[in-house]
Amino acid sequence: MPLVRSLLSAGARRWGAAVAALPPSHARTVREVGRLLALVAAVALLAIALSSGGGDSGALGALGSPNAPRTLVGSIAGAAPKPGAGGLYRVVGCRSHGDSVYRSGPTRHQVAIGFDDGPYPDTPQFVRMLSRSHAAATFFMIGRQVTPTYRQTILRELREGDVPGDHTFTHPDLTHSHEVRGQLDETIAAIRAQSGYTPCVFRPPYGDVDASVVSTARSLGLATVTWNVDPSDYAQPGVAAIERRVLAQVRPGSIIISHDGGGPRGQTLAAYPKIIAALRRRGYGVVTIPQLLGFHPVYEPCIRRCDGIGVPRAQLPHGAILQDAPF
Repeated sequence: MPLVRSLLSAGARRWGAAVAALPPSHARTVREVGRLLALVAAVALLAIALSSGGGDSGALGALGSPNAPRTLVGSIAGAAPKPGAGGLYRVVGCRSHGDSVYRSGPTRHQVAIGFDDGPYPDTPQFVRMLSRSHAAATFFMIGRQVTPTYRQTILRELREGDVPGDHTFTHPDLTHSHEVRGQLDETIAAIRAQSGYTPCVFRPPYGDVDASVVSTARSLGLATVTWNVDPSDYAQPGVAAIERRVLAQVRPGSIIISHDGGGPRGQTLAAYPKIIAALRRRGYGVVTIPQLLGFHPVYEPCIRRCDGIGVPRAQLPHGAILQDAPF
């Protein structure tokens, strides 16, 4: 930069001497051209300064390198990935841990609800019900049912704070299947294709699981989750029975199983606003399964679009993991 400024300054002095030697009528024209050239030179200097960072660490430097390390919001200081469209970030997954089967979470006053066997025609109503109740849940999805028909439903789940989970591709008993990896991986791919989200929790159909299934799930980044509260809502025992059974079984850290798919789910849908209200009266928070288990959500900058689920960095949950978006 100093060399460029020196050359431009010397050029300006020579230009001025040449103009002074011209007749006045020609000199006026040349001076106008000189002003234009000076403006061009000033713009060029500004462009060079910006491209080199201006030799300081001001606002441009504050965004950090595009290859900055992943960071935990509020937990680890450091440069974050550059924000995308409008400075927004979108949730793209979660980071699980542990090799055991989770039947419940820590014994604090939180519970988590997992709805199985969707997406299904009733699923959008479950999402709206949770939104009205100011609660969030985990939706364990059957991969072959995750089609473009339900794309907007899954995106709304993410926008409302709900979490998609893996429930295999065709709902087999995995302890008698030779296609465990394919069942899980195809469902991950289906959910990602419709929403950009990669699940980190998996619920085995029928709760049937063995060490091999858990190990395979773990290798795909999935924690295996079952339950310790079951109202048997799939049998449609009635709204009051579903409500009574959940509230009788629930304990601090409970994981509840219910169903948004696999058949008509009007009874389950009607029971849960009352269940959620009763849990709150008992002092329970209603959270997603990853939240209950302490799994961190993963966010990345919106590059092309946010699909309506982008949030500014200031609104990211504490402990969120930031990563660079793929190009």
